[in-house]
Amino acid sequence: MGLLNKKKSSKSRRVSASGGRIGPSYYGGSAKTPPRSPFQKRPPLKKSPRQLLGRFIDALVVLAVIAGLIFCLIVKPVPHIVVNSSAYHPSATYETAANSAFKALRNRTKLTLDEHGIIIALKKQFPEIDEVKIQLPIFSQIPTVRLNIATPTFNFSSNNNLYVVGSNGVVAGLSSQLAGASKLPNVIDQSGFTAAPGKQVLGTESIDFINTLLAQCRHAGIKVQSLTLPAAAQELDLRAENQPYFVKFYLGGDALNQAGQYLAAKHKFDSEGSQPEQYLDVRVAGKIYYK
Repeated sequence: MGLLNKKKSSKSRRVSASGGRIGPSYYGGSAKTPPRSPFQKRPPLKKSPRQLLGRFIDALVVLAVIAGLIFCLIVKPVPHIVVNSSAYHPSATYETAANSAFKALRNRTKLTLDEHGIIIALKKQFPEIDEVKIQLPIFSQIPTVRLNIATPTFNFSSNNNLYVVGSNGVVAGLSSQLAGASKLPNVIDQSGFTAAPGKQVLGTESIDFINTLLAQCRHAGIKVQSLTLPAAAQELDLRAENQPYFVKFYLGGDALNQAGQYLAAKHKFDSEGSQPEQYLDVRVAGKIYYK
């Protein structure tokens, strides 16, 4: 018992170097300031001049990109006009009409540009226009408008009026309004069709047939007096100068083949000194009828 108590007392008391007793000691924390919690707000760090300059340059670049995008989206109402023909009007006339169409508020940006509406408006004002192409450049504000004008092909007589028909088969306007229209061949309509500017008279295939037939006649030295569209569907009647008969053609057939049959039959009749009294029919391939 005595030994145990002695051990306990020696653990509870410490002896100083000088032999004196001192009281119990405890662990004390450091007097330094404890580390700051990461969740606490830290005072803002001061930006260096180089960092401020870098941020300023970045802001300028962003603003320049935005300004460039806005610039590229704007459309100026002064398009560049490219016209393939001035047979009906000078280029300045089409340019004035295009400028007026582009002045509409909806047509002032590339995102809202009404291309279809502009095309319809130009074709309505100028029926001789066969095709309109609008090109919007990426980095420019000035669009390009390309106008394909149908070539004047013939005069079309309908209801006591004479109209010019273009290579697209559309009535372009009155023949009296086109210089040089008197030099075009005349097509007399007897089908009862009411012609007017902007109306489709014939399809492009029928127009090509007529042009091919006229070209073959010119090559053979035959002067065409008139072409007639009778009431019969797809029929075209040709009358040459100084001939007592007319020739029946089928617009849905081969123009070169029928023209060849006509020229061969004409040569035969001329060489024999006899002519058909009323008509020559070459509408059926390989067969020729006459009366």
